[in-house]
Amino acid sequence: MTELGRSVLELRVNHKFWVNAFQEAFATLTMASPGDVVCIVGPSRAGKSRLIHELKKQLENGNSYESTGKLPVICVEAVNSGPNGAFSTKSFTMRMLEAVRHPLLSISELDAASETARAKLERTTENTLRQILERALKHRGVYYLFIDEAQHVRYASKQSHAPCAVMDSWKCLAQTCGLVLVVVGAYPILELLQHSPHMLGRKKQIHLQRYGTHPDDLVEFAKIIQAFERSLGEFVSSGFLLKHTQLLHEKTCGCIGLLKSWLKQTVTLAVVNKSQISLAMLEKSMMSDVDLIQISREIAEGENLLYSTPFKIGSQVPKKEAHPKIRAGKPFTRKPVRHALGNRSGGGSKS
Repeated sequence: MTELGRSVLELRVNHKFWVNAFQEAFATLTMASPGDVVCIVGPSRAGKSRLIHELKKQLENGNSYESTGKLPVICVEAVNSGPNGAFSTKSFTMRMLEAVRHPLLSISELDAASETARAKLERTTENTLRQILERALKHRGVYYLFIDEAQHVRYASKQSHAPCAVMDSWKCLAQTCGLVLVVVGAYPILELLQHSPHMLGRKKQIHLQRYGTHPDDLVEFAKIIQAFERSLGEFVSSGFLLKHTQLLHEKTCGCIGLLKSWLKQTVTLAVVNKSQISLAMLEKSMMSDVDLIQISREIAEGENLLYSTPFKIGSQVPKKEAHPKIRAGKPFTRKPVRHALGNRSGGGSKS
């Protein structure tokens, strides 16, 4: 079971959309200029983290830190490490210092002196840490900075403009240090980018998409199912998974990562029952409708942002309807009116 589970876990299917996204991303990054922003976006469990890993290997081109002392590519995950699950900019700066192998934050065995130095660094102001980070990035020769799970920046603060401020700060870091910023995340990151004009100016976007309901997409999805089926060997009868292509597509929203996770859980049930995978096992281990609806909603909103009709330059922006003016004055008090001479009561003239 352990070997089978590992084989499913380590299975890498170079499917059509992943290969297209990799080729486009690699070409875009190799031609990018310092200060550029490249956004890699797609639904959850679409293979974005694997894409980062493969791009990193290609961009490093065999130049290891041990042999050169340089780090042309670093990857940092944007995690919610602040109070109450918030995104902490200071904590994230510390994580970047660790990724760039700052001597005070990358020591595996700390002695008393180095531990004291680390504690002092943690008490340092965020502005000073930013300056230390900028010097470290330049010293290590960092040219590509990947920020994975970048959509977590939306939890930066309760203030409405805080996430945009963080995004702009990353863009300024790229310009100051002469590097290419690569933000990677799920669809919610698109809305944050739209509210950050400073990022939009030099942004290039790459979409790692899911497999939709188009006949061509379903054909490609079926090929991926066949690849998984071959890897499962005796635990699935020939053609069984292919027979249920529609079910597998509907219950994963066409996302390969979700399909892979589902099959792993189903294999576990097959091992426990000492039998081949059955339809009942697939139904028992599939994602709940509540979770599926949430994922579907996020995908629909993200694809709508990607494929919506672009705004044409010169077109009129619709004006907001003006709210009716509210008369100022004291409540229950009649507004004074000037009446005509001889008509103080406000009624009609007497004959």
